[in-house]
Amino acid sequence: MGSQQSRPRSPSTVSQTNTYYPSQQSSSWHHPGDQPPYHQQQRSQNPYQREYPLPVLMPSDGRVKVRKNSSPSTTSHTNSKPARARFKPLRAFSTFRFDHNPVFSPPRHTSSATAAGAPSDGLSSQQQQQQQASDMTSGGTTTLSTAVHPLAVNEEPTTAGRKYNLVPASSYMLPCDEDEVSRLHLLHFMVRFAIQGNYLAPVSEVLRKGGKVLDMGCGPGAWSMEIASEYPKSQVVGVDISPMFPNDIKPSNCTFHQLNLHDGLPFEDDTFDYIFMRFIGMGIKAEQWESALTELARVLKPGGWIELTEVDAELYRVGPNTRELNQQLIQVMQMLHIDPYAGRTLKAKLEKISCLTDIQTTFISCPGGQWAGKLGQLALQSWQAYYHALGPKICRSVNMPFKEYEDKMESCWREADEYKTFENVHFAYAQKKAAPA
Repeated sequence: MGSQQSRPRSPSTVSQTNTYYPSQQSSSWHHPGDQPPYHQQQRSQNPYQREYPLPVLMPSDGRVKVRKNSSPSTTSHTNSKPARARFKPLRAFSTFRFDHNPVFSPPRHTSSATAAGAPSDGLSSQQQQQQQASDMTSGGTTTLSTAVHPLAVNEEPTTAGRKYNLVPASSYMLPCDEDEVSRLHLLHFMVRFAIQGNYLAPVSEVLRKGGKVLDMGCGPGAWSMEIASEYPKSQVVGVDISPMFPNDIKPSNCTFHQLNLHDGLPFEDDTFDYIFMRFIGMGIKAEQWESALTELARVLKPGGWIELTEVDAELYRVGPNTRELNQQLIQVMQMLHIDPYAGRTLKAKLEKISCLTDIQTTFISCPGGQWAGKLGQLALQSWQAYYHALGPKICRSVNMPFKEYEDKMESCWREADEYKTFENVHFAYAQKKAAPA
């Protein structure tokens, strides 16, 4: 698996049964039969609610290759039938109310940041902190002895009805409401569909035997809960800056906590066997990447693995309206000191962390639109939700009425089919060096 190049790529070759397939003579995609436009199909055709054959990603230029052992939670090989992934909406699992949920801010693992107050149960402040961290990684029920306060959200008219988390010093641009929960679930399904599993790092054996897993930036917890269900001997801890994860309905070996990575993590050194972080580039300023990865490496066990997934903000093979909208997004990100090209530089970011070795990178070119079959439909829905969520921020920065922005978005989705638009999703994983003998 080689290092990715920064130049744009054509979409990965995807082969499916009875669906869109690529021509061997050209890069265009064809459909073997007539089919109505996707938005006119019946509800049963929605990617959330039906089964699809998993795509076969052909090896090409360092892109994702089919693994011999894909995640059992998303594939099945019984009776020699094509492996299938079932996509179902998980909104029912999210019991979070965005206007009343308490916020927990556990102290980081330093004596100077220990929560104020006298020790209880005969434990020193440091012992209490260590006990809390242990409970968080082992599924314990100890309540964090820290301040509880209401979730602060921005609901100004300029947000177009969306709610945004007002976290001090946070650059995170995306909302924290039910629509965002749905978008994150859709994004999870899209990536799982594209890579035929939930991860690329070589951690199957560790998870099967039972390891401690940290899902950094877990969102609504779809990935955390799938891994916890698939590997019942492992303990999965999901953390996120916004508490949009489920409170009650979740596997017994899965816990969730609201934490800010930039404040430090309340876990002991060398706690986790596997750390997974996906699509939180919007919450990390360009100058914060090294400190964020250093903190994650601190809580990773020697010999453990860290895996990152990020998408480049730049879209390729775009029409004029899409190019304009895409460049406006990139400009807003740069104004907020967010790296719009974080995906293509994951290897360089990991190389700055001295304790990490065996760094591997790859990427997929993910097509969006009716022209690209089921994967394209999932990607297009993801783009639509993503740009709609970012609309208030973009409109404010370029002084554009939201109605005009919505009209422009509609033209962009038509251009996706005309120009065969795609984006690159980048993956990287690395192992922490073994402790010196």
